[in-house]
Amino acid sequence: MMRALKRFFISSSLAPQITHAQPKINTVLLPREETHHLKNVLRMKKGELCLLFDSEGHECVSRIERYRQDSQTELSVVESVSKSQTQISSLRLRIAQAIPQDRKMDEIVRQATELGVDELIPLMTERTMVRISEAKSAKVTQRWQRISDQTLKQSRLARAPRILEPITFNNLCQNLRSQDHIFILDTSSEAVPAKDLISEPIHDLLLIIGPEGGFSPSEIGKAKELGAKRVSLGSGILKTDTAFVAAASLFKLMWS
Repeated sequence: MMRALKRFFISSSLAPQITHAQPKINTVLLPREETHHLKNVLRMKKGELCLLFDSEGHECVSRIERYRQDSQTELSVVESVSKSQTQISSLRLRIAQAIPQDRKMDEIVRQATELGVDELIPLMTERTMVRISEAKSAKVTQRWQRISDQTLKQSRLARAPRILEPITFNNLCQNLRSQDHIFILDTSSEAVPAKDLISEPIHDLLLIIGPEGGFSPSEIGKAKELGAKRVSLGSGILKTDTAFVAAASLFKLMWS
């Protein structure tokens, strides 16, 4: 039985190098961190084959051509791997998640990647304790994207979620005018149980999940003005990171 090829992540798109029919004869540069794993950990040699993949779902079989002095690796594309081998969900799921304390957002990023979330929007609400300044926003987002990319590699998944920079609840609402379906998790009696929504076909969904203390009345009011539907996951109150996993899993299962 042929041994599975080792898989390595490319931060740039592989689309220019491959097509579904026939890959172009092109070389691809593997970055330093991945080169270290390829060369020094796995001790792979020139001429050996491996798999390269990007965050857009492209994947190709490649051959090691040479290790460069700048600590990168040149690889040539041998053939593309058909996207049909990877199941693509019919639901485009975007989640605006209130940022929890104690770096729990790192784990939420990993879970979003594993669960096939399409877009993750870190959210600062009135009751969110974590505040990220504009000066640190880009750096923190880049770190989260790296966590997602590594999760993608380890889980053998096809596509990473797009992770946006942290945004306030008010700014989120200003950008949602054209969104077709918006759900906001709520524990009040006015919320519709999620299990009652299964008969409603949805292909594009924005789910908004609040902090441990829930949304403020004014935030619930703004969401209702946008046409958001208040949805509950049951009679109990879940921690925000638990609610993320439960809701993302449920809606992916319901409409994928």
